[in-house]
Amino acid sequence: MQKKTLFALLAMLAISIPAHSLELPADATPQFSKSSTAYSSSYQFNNLLGAYGLTMDPEAVSSVPSSYAKVADDKVVFNNNSIAYTPAEYHTIITAYGVELLPEAVNEKLAGHSYATVKNDTISFSNTSTAYSGADWTTILSAYSLPPVLVEVVVIGDSDGDGVTDDLDQCPNTPMGVAVGPRGCWALTNAMLFDFDSAVIKPEFYHVLDYTKEAFDAYPDMHVQVDGHTDSTGAESYNQMLSENRAKAIMNYLVNTVGVEASRLKAVGYGEIRPGFPNDTKENRAMNRRVEFTPLTNK
Repeated sequence: MQKKTLFALLAMLAISIPAHSLELPADATPQFSKSSTAYSSSYQFNNLLGAYGLTMDPEAVSSVPSSYAKVADDKVVFNNNSIAYTPAEYHTIITAYGVELLPEAVNEKLAGHSYATVKNDTISFSNTSTAYSGADWTTILSAYSLPPVLVEVVVIGDSDGDGVTDDLDQCPNTPMGVAVGPRGCWALTNAMLFDFDSAVIKPEFYHVLDYTKEAFDAYPDMHVQVDGHTDSTGAESYNQMLSENRAKAIMNYLVNTVGVEASRLKAVGYGEIRPGFPNDTKENRAMNRRVEFTPLTNK
């Protein structure tokens, strides 16, 4: 995974989820009456709007006609009287359930309908009490929509630009341009560098270490600790010795062949005590057998 020259900063983005028109599920119960009907609010109109997934909060009750609902003990209480309201009153009732009616929706969905009209981008409602049919209500409610929802999305940054986001990066501040593993660490696997049970670098991988010279040249003040790691297989004391020898072998190559100043390097072996991954699978154990280059911040 290569460093990127551009990287994201930690930010909060507000993403708007678009409004969508109300639709009654095909299997919804109850259903509006086919004939023109006045409904009570308690067991009928409220339940019908509930079939659309709508509910009225107690805070919204003050905007509706008192004959439709009131608040008692912090709960919405509906009436048992069948009342045909005016479209203007219906509008206050319906919007109290958290939906909105936009002028463009009136023009598109309610053109020619007596419920509402638009003039100069202003919606006007009839003041004549009307009992609508089920077909009317399906048309009227289809013009209403849930308002757009602003959702805050956390964009997790990549402060050191290595392609591993900060929440997963266990090795922050690695130098730009080096190859990193899934943990965001500047690391090479032992299988790439060494034969089994050996601390002698494989000649065919000298070029991988030669490439590190570019990072040392790009950051002339950078000091690095060469960390040797093993998996948990075998004796802990042996793993400790092997990790130390491998770290020293890498450091010596960087000094004697690559040309990195010895004063900028330090070799440390950690054996099996600092696994990067659980030692529970063959693949994870292979990734734990590694050499990491850790920039030292106190230099």
